[in-house]
Amino acid sequence: MKKSIFMILSVLAVAVLAVSFSGCLGADDKPNTTEPITNPAAIQAAALYTDGNNVMAQIVVQIQGTHSQSLDKDNVTVNISGNTVNVNVPVVNSSSVNTKDLGYETVEVVLGTKDRFKDGDYTLVINGKTDRAFDSKFKFTDGQLYSYKPATIEGVVVEVTDGKVVVNSTITLAGSAETVDEKNITVTGTLQSNDVVITIPAQVKDGPTTLNLIWKNVVTEIGQLDRLADGTYKVTVNGIETTFTIQNRQLITGSE
Repeated sequence: MKKSIFMILSVLAVAVLAVSFSGCLGADDKPNTTEPITNPAAIQAAALYTDGNNVMAQIVVQIQGTHSQSLDKDNVTVNISGNTVNVNVPVVNSSSVNTKDLGYETVEVVLGTKDRFKDGDYTLVINGKTDRAFDSKFKFTDGQLYSYKPATIEGVVVEVTDGKVVVNSTITLAGSAETVDEKNITVTGTLQSNDVVITIPAQVKDGPTTLNLIWKNVVTEIGQLDRLADGTYKVTVNGIETTFTIQNRQLITGSE
């Protein structure tokens, strides 16, 4: 548990340092465009928040070869089309030699003023129409901004309850602003084909929050024990793979 807390605090510290060196670009700074860009950045994450009357996106970019590639902040563009906010974030390759090491840069982008966003659901699309397209959902309810991200998984345990195979996922929530978006949890694939994927989103409310870590268990049903043949099965929760084995209609518990 101490290790997990240290890792989360380390990520937050890196994010704060990255923001301190980043620029702040607005929706009106560049011409609007939804055309695909030639050199799209590899987007790692996007956090939405409000700053005064502006709706902001803090975008973290993975730099491919820190000595030959950099974030092209001068050519970041924003275009709002209906309930979709399109942002293009390009990179610049300064030489043909790539050191193959990875780095990270952060840029803050003004998506628009709050009065441009009525109550409803929205999609942020970064580098759309490219092989590095990234998207995330957000909404406004009673003028309050809510954004979404994959929940942070602390641990995964497969169990059997009343003959049903279930996955017990321990979620780490970073403060009171984060809650598990349980109504939008999705399960795709089947155990028989070994491709069960569980996606658990977290909802983040914009505004003041406590900094304490909160843990929550989420139980998700993925199948019936009596329908499974002997063998080893795999389930993935927010990118974390867990395996378990069935023998003689008994579960050998798997955890990650």
